[in-house]
Amino acid sequence: MRDQNRVPLLEALSVWSKRDPISYHVPGHKNGAIIPAMEQAEEVFKHVMAIDATELTGLDDLHDAYGVIKEAEELASELYGSAQTRFLVGGSTAGNLAMMMAVCQQGDTVFIQKNCHKSIINGLRLTKAKPVFISPEMEHRSQVATGITVGSLKEAIRIYPEARTLVLTNPNYYGMSVEIEKVIALAHEHHLTVIVDEAHGAHFGKSGYFPKSSIAHGADLVVHSAHKTLPAMTMGAYLHVVNEDYRSKVNDYLQILQSSSPSYPIMASLDLARYHLSSLTHEQLTQIVSEVDWFKKSLNHIDGVTVIDHATSSVSTIDPLKVTVQVKGLSGFQLADELEQESIFPELADSLNVLLVLPLAPKQENYKKTIQVFKEIALKSRTNPVISYNIEIDKEISTPAYSFEELEKMSKREIEVKEAIGKISAKAVIPYPPGIPVVMPGERFTSKHVKFLLNVLSEGGHVQGMMGNTITIALEEE
Repeated sequence: MRDQNRVPLLEALSVWSKRDPISYHVPGHKNGAIIPAMEQAEEVFKHVMAIDATELTGLDDLHDAYGVIKEAEELASELYGSAQTRFLVGGSTAGNLAMMMAVCQQGDTVFIQKNCHKSIINGLRLTKAKPVFISPEMEHRSQVATGITVGSLKEAIRIYPEARTLVLTNPNYYGMSVEIEKVIALAHEHHLTVIVDEAHGAHFGKSGYFPKSSIAHGADLVVHSAHKTLPAMTMGAYLHVVNEDYRSKVNDYLQILQSSSPSYPIMASLDLARYHLSSLTHEQLTQIVSEVDWFKKSLNHIDGVTVIDHATSSVSTIDPLKVTVQVKGLSGFQLADELEQESIFPELADSLNVLLVLPLAPKQENYKKTIQVFKEIALKSRTNPVISYNIEIDKEISTPAYSFEELEKMSKREIEVKEAIGKISAKAVIPYPPGIPVVMPGERFTSKHVKFLLNVLSEGGHVQGMMGNTITIALEEE
């Protein structure tokens, strides 16, 4: 058992920085010695630039790790129970692409959970695999997509027995999971390789307070965004190789997909995030979860405020660090605006909800302020009429009307979104956050899609893949 109290990469960077080294190497800021003459710049960047190093003696090499980076990755692997864990400096996006390319080949039939992140769609585009989309269940109070069921996977296998890969998203952005253990077991019974985008579950499995990780359920490859719930810098993530058969290919593709000049501050923060998770005691976790429960109950007791929790939700498993909140008389977008005016910034808003991502640390004073703000917002908004909705996902197994290769050859045109019903989308159309495609490339727009997108735009939401009120369609031959 390795000493999880070590932070080898951070320790090495600290020792190196204290040597007051003279730099004749990149990066050009020379260990923070050259910062533009601007007070804000020096205040913000001086300390982080001091450890923004490169592959110097004693600091190892992410792409051929033999020293402190290797040790840091091995500590993470031991903590999570994987065969190998790799540090990612391009976020879970880099991990999802590497996993897809390691497993999928051109022409392969691949089962994809339809509420996947856009990086999975980009992985399909790169591999030229044939996607079969399996629609997820819907959580009835929040009206957000959750995960696929054993029944829907059985049906997909019946129709497409040639498929050999299943790509899951667990939990969803809102921390909700559905029968992931049974889905993975069924997939393996039918010799499907299971890839899991578990970006929001970097803390899963730490204790009984949190859901189990899909690593423990036997998924073959899993990615975690450490920066989402652990104290890692943005773009810091882990790729866990659970099935040894894919170690070599995953590492080969990470060489291609990750920068040859990886960020040492990001890597050091991954080392530190692993340490933070490993060091949390049962008593500390009990205090964190106790404060979270108090926070949720206090919000729920406010007239006009609803928290989507186990008592009100149609799903059995919700990450306690994710709090989905609704306020009567306000859309999610309006509620987010009200909160931001009080310097409270939620993770995202949709047509119905705001999502709060809570820290893996005690924060009772912040919770008290937030509760008071919600009381004030609810008091002045409860009489407002509001009609808001999220998109209804058809319960079906589907494939795009046109493949990526076919789309590339088709002419494109910009049209008003209100005219898009029946047309073929040339791009993924993605409200962001959460970065979940509403319409996939090659899919045909339905009236539900158009109505939902117009609603998002009217309420101030942002949609990637659109320019104002226009979208790009692919023109079919007459």
